[in-house]
Amino acid sequence: MSETDLLVLAKQYMADKALIVVVVLLFIGYFLKRTPKVADWMIPWALTLVGIVMACGMLGSFSVVNVVQGILAAGIANLTHQLWKQTTDKRESDQDGN
Repeated sequence: MSETDLLVLAKQYMADKALIVVVVLLFIGYFLKRTPKVADWMIPWALTLVGIVMACGMLGSFSVVNVVQGILAAGIANLTHQLWKQTTDKRESDQDGN
């Protein structure tokens, strides 16, 4: 999946106002990753909760649609991070040529 595919997917299912939540969640995730007392398994859960709260706040109400927008924003932020990480990080298996 390329960046263009990800952008098309986000625009197809996400409200325009909720797209900023994805960017904010990427920054929050970046800082949480560098916080020693936050376990890695907690980061996606924290981003999901923050995404729901932010989406409901930005879209003006607490509704099922807005909760889903927050969950989608967290999922896209996590997917974007993993795409970046898996594309840029060198792995031992890549080094060996296997």
